Amino acid sequence: MRKILSRIGLGLLLLLIVSIVGCFYFGKFTYAYSLLVVLLFVFGGMGQIYKLKNDEYMYNKLNGREEYDEYTR
Repeated sequence: MRKILSRIGLGLLLLLIVSIVGCFYFGKFTYAYSLLVVLLFVFGGMGQIYKLKNDEYMYNKLNGREEYDEYTR
């Protein structure tokens, strides 16, 4: 399921980039710049999701070790 969703996401991202280039080609600069803002929001959201996943991983890694030490004493 995750592989399918990532392919759909990459396809939409590619479509967004093609539409930005098309808007610049046809002279629709307002639409092109608004799509660039959407692209910026997409990359910003992806970065925040990966940061959150990394913070969760580090929290579990650091606190899991203390729990293990308590059980093995």
